[in-house]
Amino acid sequence: MTQKDYAIDTFDLAQWNVLRAILRLKPEDLEYQITPNLNPIKWILGHLIWQMDYVFNHLGHGESQIVKEVREYFAPGTEVLDEREFPISLRELIDTFLEISTSSFQYLYDLPEEKFNEPPEICEKGNAETIYELLQRVSLHFLGHTGQIYLIKKELGKGGYFVTGVRKKGREESRKKWLKWWNANREEFEV
Repeated sequence: MTQKDYAIDTFDLAQWNVLRAILRLKPEDLEYQITPNLNPIKWILGHLIWQMDYVFNHLGHGESQIVKEVREYFAPGTEVLDEREFPISLRELIDTFLEISTSSFQYLYDLPEEKFNEPPEICEKGNAETIYELLQRVSLHFLGHTGQIYLIKKELGKGGYFVTGVRKKGREESRKKWLKWWNANREEFEV
C-alpha cells in the first residue's frame, strides 16, 4: 500500500465511522441536544460537510460545492446552535454529506501522489499544510466528532461503540447496508 493509499484509506475509515454512528437513527435523534452548549448530531454532520468542502473543494479546486448560507452556518466559530434557522433539511444534510464525501474521495484519488506532499492549489495565508497533513487533520476531526455522536446516542439510550477499524472490504459491505437503510428511510428526514 502506498502512502497515498494509506492516507485515503484512513480518511475512508473515519468517514465510515461517521456513517455507522448515524445508522438507524431517527430524525428527532439528530435534533437532540444534551446541553445548550453541546451541538446536536445535525450540526456535527453539517460541520463535517463544511470541512470536507473547504479542504477538498475550496482549497483543492478553488470552488465550494455548498451554498454560502450553509458554509457560514457550519464554519468554525458557530460552535453552538444560534438563533438562525437551520439552513438545510435533515434529508438534504445527509445527502449532501454523501455527495461531498464522494467528490472529496474523487479529488484525492485523482490527485497524483507527489502532490500529496505539497499544499493544495489554493494556499491561504498562513496555511502551508500539505495534502497529507490536511487529510490527517480531516480524518482525526471526523473521529473526534464521531465520539460526540456516540455520546449523544448513549444519552438517547441508543448506545453503540466508538470507532472501529474494519478492513476495506468490510466497510464496502457495511456501506451497501447503510445505503439500503438510507434509501428506505430518507423521506422521514425531510424535516
